[in-house]
Amino acid sequence: MKRLFAVLVCLAVASPAWAVKPRRFPQHVAGPTAPATVTITGSPLTIVVGGDTSMEVYNTNVPGGTGQFFPPDCLPGETADSGVFVSTGGVVYGPDFANHPCGSASNAYTNYAPVSLSPVTGSGTSGDPFTVVVVVNVATLMQLTETITYVNGSPGATIGLSFAAIPPPSLPTGGIAFSAFIGADLFLAANDDGFPFATPPAAAGSHGADENCIELQYTIGFQGTTPANGFSANGFGQIWDEISAGALSNTFATTCLDDGAALQWNENLGGTPVTIATGVSFTGQAVPVGATVPALSVTGLVVLVGLLAVVGYVLAKKSSLGA
Repeated sequence: MKRLFAVLVCLAVASPAWAVKPRRFPQHVAGPTAPATVTITGSPLTIVVGGDTSMEVYNTNVPGGTGQFFPPDCLPGETADSGVFVSTGGVVYGPDFANHPCGSASNAYTNYAPVSLSPVTGSGTSGDPFTVVVVVNVATLMQLTETITYVNGSPGATIGLSFAAIPPPSLPTGGIAFSAFIGADLFLAANDDGFPFATPPAAAGSHGADENCIELQYTIGFQGTTPANGFSANGFGQIWDEISAGALSNTFATTCLDDGAALQWNENLGGTPVTIATGVSFTGQAVPVGATVPALSVTGLVVLVGLLAVVGYVLAKKSSLGA
């Protein structure tokens, strides 16, 4: 009995080292309060956009076919743990993760009040990109308009955020001080671990890693096109806790871990709208750092086509002789 007790104690102490990331089990059933979604079907990116600013992205340039934000096993039309957040007056507002049918490992946030979600417009060209517009109210304080655009062939999407007074305008004297965040629990190249990085105020994200934590050339990064006031690239739980606290730590982890990333902007809403330009990129190959990615030249392609033609001719000749 004493030996059994000792084993149980050892397992209890060791459990954090092998515990699975906590999350709500995905039901894949969209309840009445699940966010509406639309999908930008592009190449190489397919982007699922939620009416609560949440998002999931699929990238055909990396193996596995999984989503690039956790949870990776969302069904078509479901969004993951990624979105825009607003902290003001001691309250943090964000996506309705609790009612996502794909499940979630994020913290809970005071939900936005959805106003509208546009269909996908545009043809995907640089002059006419795919576009989705999300409008939500941040309580009765302000209205957030998120505009997501994607040009076919691009490794990333641009995201524009605009904050304005809810019509009819009724702002307190001195305006509304707030912090805006964009952040996510990353799932890089079919693996939940990565090597975080930050280049403030321009970007925060992570380099991918394989199952042995060997660093890959693949990178996911949030962009501070409008220079960010804060950043964090750390364990996914730390990212959610910092957003919940309304302030990022301006740090990034230096080891391979189950990570996320976020950027922060500190603003004050007065009589004119506040605009922030950001985005998210998915670049590189899912091969180890330092590995050479073979490229086929035009000459090589011509030679390959010629060889295939010769092989086809020989096979056809043999077939005819056998007949």
